[in-house]
Amino acid sequence: MHKLSVILGASVLCAGTVVAQGFSRAPLNVGDKFTLLEEQVFGPRSTVITGLAAGIRTAREPSSYPQAWSDGKGAFARHFGDNYARHAAQNTARFVVSALRHEDPRYLPAASGSVLGRALHAAGFVFADCNDGGHRTLAVANFAGAAASGLVGDAYLPDGFRDATHTRQRALVSLASMAGRNLAQEFAPDITRVLRRFHIGHGAGIPAWWTTK
Repeated sequence: MHKLSVILGASVLCAGTVVAQGFSRAPLNVGDKFTLLEEQVFGPRSTVITGLAAGIRTAREPSSYPQAWSDGKGAFARHFGDNYARHAAQNTARFVVSALRHEDPRYLPAASGSVLGRALHAAGFVFADCNDGGHRTLAVANFAGAAASGLVGDAYLPDGFRDATHTRQRALVSLASMAGRNLAQEFAPDITRVLRRFHIGHGAGIPAWWTTK
């Protein structure tokens, strides 16, 4: 518990040092947050990421998985459904808690800093985000989302994968996915500039739906 407190404290500090000073944006009401939830759950990024994750999982599933989860199209469909359910549970829980606690579910990019500083900011924002008033707060919505993502698999995964250890592992994967999403948003403008410089993708860069919070 002490180690967790130290990690959370460090994350809050590193995140708070690089956020744009005086940065303000219009707060989201509950309807706006629900619209964002719809984009997250039903948007193109959800389908792309879920499909990629399902393909990787099908190719490298644990040896103890039953045959139905290991062979052919049926296995891919099960892994796709599992990843989609975890993604939907994560974002639904985040929506509910952010609405109740008045947390802002959007990512706030760093104002400036080194690549490492901005990366630390993106990772730290998983643990300490902003409320609707723009002030720093503990990211309870993210923790709730990770817990929901970890727990939902207990309803349908094969025997041996519905225990507390695997639930915690799935929750940690969920937190890691949030950090990855923050990193994508943090560095998307830089990547787009590089792509345009080399005339890749006709200057389109990273599509907006890929970095939607």
